[in-house]
Amino acid sequence: MKKTYVVGGGGGGIASALLASIRGDNVTLFEAHENLGGCASWFDRGPFSFDVGATTLSGMGPGEPLGKLFNLIGEQPQLTVVNPGIVFHLSSGDVLSYYKDFDLWMKELERVFPNLNHRPFWEKVFEINSKAWGLLDNLSSFPFSTIEDFFQILKAPQYFSLYPYLLVSTEMMLKRYNLDHPLYNELLNGILLISAQTEARNLPFLVGAMGLSYPRETFAPVGGMKGFMQFLEKVCHEKNIQVFKSAKVEKIAGHDLVLTDGRSFRGDEFILNLPCWNIPALFPEDKNAFHLERAEEKSAWGAFVVYLGIKANIRDSYHQIHLNHPLVRNYFASFSIPEDLKRAPTGWQSVTISTHIDAASWFEMEKVEYREAKQEIMHLILEDFKKRFDIQETKYVTGGTPKTFERYTGRHLGYVGGLPFLFGSNPWRLIGHKTPISNVFRVGDTTFPGQGVVGVVAGALALHKEMIKK
Repeated sequence: MKKTYVVGGGGGGIASALLASIRGDNVTLFEAHENLGGCASWFDRGPFSFDVGATTLSGMGPGEPLGKLFNLIGEQPQLTVVNPGIVFHLSSGDVLSYYKDFDLWMKELERVFPNLNHRPFWEKVFEINSKAWGLLDNLSSFPFSTIEDFFQILKAPQYFSLYPYLLVSTEMMLKRYNLDHPLYNELLNGILLISAQTEARNLPFLVGAMGLSYPRETFAPVGGMKGFMQFLEKVCHEKNIQVFKSAKVEKIAGHDLVLTDGRSFRGDEFILNLPCWNIPALFPEDKNAFHLERAEEKSAWGAFVVYLGIKANIRDSYHQIHLNHPLVRNYFASFSIPEDLKRAPTGWQSVTISTHIDAASWFEMEKVEYREAKQEIMHLILEDFKKRFDIQETKYVTGGTPKTFERYTGRHLGYVGGLPFLFGSNPWRLIGHKTPISNVFRVGDTTFPGQGVVGVVAGALALHKEMIKK
């Protein structure tokens, strides 16, 4: 029986471990932190459970990543449907809700943006999103790493109509439908920043349509990400996957994996659920193997996060607030469901608030400057937050910066969210699952051009198909 070692217990690593067990491998999962989840992990403070990031779940349909994974493992966690998926607070003061029902979503757009023809654009968005998941299901290898991988698209002619949308940006499509207005761009760029890590002008419409569709079907796991990750860990144990937590990998040499505490394991294949910047350091004997990929030239967003418990009764779980402030362009607030007593006591809710920031600058600050910058952003967010929502009392208020994420997740410069699939980029420039070392493979948010839990699970499923083909 083949021994497969998975390094990194985030969503992509856990999914890869489960799929390797389905292939019949003897699987071991190593996670450096005390909890599974990575950027989508959790921590407790008193009676509150906080999600590390403002994480949502989507892609639960039969042909979509989480739906496919749960079907393969034969069970799924407890989930609550969130509708509207996200409530948007625009800088104009307008508030609109992204409902699952198409007609209700159109009414919201027409109310806030009258005299615009929204329907044809959004019909195209949802049509492309639906077909795109089918396309990925028909590609046995993606991202493409060889010309043979690319020509597999000829086997799926029903999806040929999608390829032109890789050649136009999402912003171009907005102009084509006469929707290129500042406030409309603000709304769509806000959605794309949290779903695809970039804006409409930078994103091919094929990927942009998938990003714009994501809030349509949104779910909250019961117990938050703590409940979700504990469910996945339970399934790992049921499938005889050995899980080592607080187990940091120091190096991989040939078939040997060595932990920082000196323990050594010998395996056949290694799946790395790590950011591309972190991988070369694990291979001191092959230090030049990854040089041509030039991961050091790639960068991602950092996150500033605020956690707090609130005495309140906020019914809509997810809100994006647009400030257009020089320090905080917008922020995303994730509220626990009031009835979910696994996350907060009766009458209370746990809240995670996050915003995109430049990561590298936080590592250049002196201690005093760092503390002042942290306090300034926390004050700005909390003052605005408390004005918008009916909150009687707060507890356990704390903040996190890219330095915090680097310390707890080990990710280079605390980068989060992964690499975007940029408009005009060469598909062969994507890093992909294969590595210069034949028995080493990659998954995670810097490998597969998708974002969040749904994206990294899609990447794990793509690797699974490659391994079956192999």
